[in-house]
Amino acid sequence: MAIINHAKREINAKIVYYGLDGVGKGTSLRYVHSRIKPVLRGEFKIQPTAGSELVFFDFCPFEQAVIDGYRLRFHIYTLHGKVANPAVWKMTLKGADGLVFVAVPTPGEMTATQLSLLQMREFLNAYGVGLHDIPIVLQINKIDTAGYQAASLVPSELGLSDFKSFQTTASSGDGVLEVLTTLSRMVLGRIRESGELQLGEVMAPETGRGTDIGALSLDGADNESLIVNQLAAKCLCAEPSLITRQAGVEGLCVNVAPEGVCVEGSNVRIPIEISQSGEVRRLVLSVTVALS
Repeated sequence: MAIINHAKREINAKIVYYGLDGVGKGTSLRYVHSRIKPVLRGEFKIQPTAGSELVFFDFCPFEQAVIDGYRLRFHIYTLHGKVANPAVWKMTLKGADGLVFVAVPTPGEMTATQLSLLQMREFLNAYGVGLHDIPIVLQINKIDTAGYQAASLVPSELGLSDFKSFQTTASSGDGVLEVLTTLSRMVLGRIRESGELQLGEVMAPETGRGTDIGALSLDGADNESLIVNQLAAKCLCAEPSLITRQAGVEGLCVNVAPEGVCVEGSNVRIPIEISQSGEVRRLVLSVTVALS
């Protein structure tokens, strides 16, 4: 289960990409990392381990707390290269809150892929976790070379027809973000169902595109969808729509930061960036609103 720090009001969830060497796990992580705004992501790290490499980074979907005042952070892991010691995979899976099983639709690889899935199942069982006890998404990669028809057969050949699956081309990024978006939504759903958080409202920052300052508030099952669906649109490296004002001092600019305004109850938090001569300072303006 995700690590929840109630004192800091922070949720830390772990996602692992699992699969054979060469199926595109590392390429998928690199693409995801490149598409997240730098202000919201940690460093892309590679750590040598037992002949392979542990690849990992972390990121926040939003800079502001959006889940009943809790800040959310995802930690993404995979192993790159030929894993000589299977115990390394077992340790990497420990404490995972969600899994992406990556496979390629190459007929000659199917037996090895099935064995890899069996091994993953055994590692999870060692922690008392079954395949249906944890959110899992099947990523069928390299369909640009194998073709859509071959890819469509993979879920049934692996016995994973009842799991969500996506056909991707990690080298170009096609479908990669959809995989993480879907799995993240599933992980958030499990966190909510766990009862460890007393979730009330989930706030999503406003886009600022010709709308009034404010935030959207939903309850129930749509909360997770609202947050995670914006992974690809809100925290990716698209040019944000900023409200920019030139101050009276020469060269001084005041912007509403990319993550946008956040509303929690009657409290409105407005993240501000103040820049002058290449130096940028950040602050959060908090306002309490009372309607009379």
